[in-house]
Amino acid sequence: RLQMICPAMFDSLVVRPEDVEVRIREGGAERKLIAKLVIGADGANSRVRNALGIDVERREYGQTAIVANVTPERTHDGMAYERFTPSGPIALLPMSGHRCALVWTQPSSQVETVLQLPDAEFLQVLNQAFGYRMGEFLRVGKRASYPLQRVLSERLQGPRTLLIGNAAHSLHPVAGQGFNLGLRDVAVLAEALACHDGKDCGSDAVIQAYVQGRLADQSHVTQFTDGLVRLFSNRVPGLATFRHLGIVGLDLLPPLKARFTQRSMGMVGAPRLSRGLPLTDKARG
Repeated sequence: RLQMICPAMFDSLVVRPEDVEVRIREGGAERKLIAKLVIGADGANSRVRNALGIDVERREYGQTAIVANVTPERTHDGMAYERFTPSGPIALLPMSGHRCALVWTQPSSQVETVLQLPDAEFLQVLNQAFGYRMGEFLRVGKRASYPLQRVLSERLQGPRTLLIGNAAHSLHPVAGQGFNLGLRDVAVLAEALACHDGKDCGSDAVIQAYVQGRLADQSHVTQFTDGLVRLFSNRVPGLATFRHLGIVGLDLLPPLKARFTQRSMGMVGAPRLSRGLPLTDKARG
C-alpha cells in the first residue's frame, strides 16, 4: 500500500540493524517513520545524502541555465532540438499547447543581463542565437535561472539506504542525459526489489544489486556529458571546424549514428523495465 505524506520535510534518520527510523516535519510537528529501506531521491542538495555523511564531487562550469516556456511560430511536432552556440547549448523540448520548454545556457557573468531584457528583446536575442528553424518565437513565460555544475555522490549507498536521481548524480543538461539516467536508476531499483522474493528489502544483497547495476551506466554518462561540455565550451581557434566535421560525419555514417543514438538513449545494457520486459522472469507466468 502506497501512502503519500505531503507536504513534509525530511529532518534526520537513525539507522539500526533491522530498520531505519526516519524523522520528518509535517505541519510543524515531528513524525517518526520506520522503514526497511530508505531511498534518497531528494535532488542535488540531498538532505538524505547529507544525513548519511556521504561526500560529493562538485565541478563548476561557469555557466547558468535560463529556463522558460516559449511559443514558436511553427509547431514542434513532438520533436526536441538542441543547438550548440559559442555561449553554450540551447535546448527546446516539446510541451503541450504548441509550447516548448527552453533551456538556454549562458556564461554566468551574462545571465542577469539576459534575464532583465523585456520580453520582445529577449525573444529577438533568442531567435538570433537559435535561428529560425521553428520560425519566430512569439511568446515567453516567466524566466528563471540556475547555475550549472556536476555533483556526483562518492557512493550510492549507506546502511539500508540508497541514492537515486539527482541525489546520486546531478549533471549539466547538455544532450538531456540526466533525466534518462534517473529513470534507469528507478528501473534497476525496481528490478532489484522485485528479485528479493519477499525477503528484507533493505538487505545488503538488494543494495549491492542496485549499486552494481548502476555504476557502469552512471560512470559512462557522467563522463560523456562532461566531455561534451568541455568540447563545445572550448574556444580554441579551429576547434569549431573539427566539431562541425565530427557532427556531419556522424550523420553520414548510419551504423555509427545508430550506435551513438542507442548509447545516448541508454539502450545498451538497459534494465529490463527500460526494454518493456517484466521485472523478473517469474512475471511471465
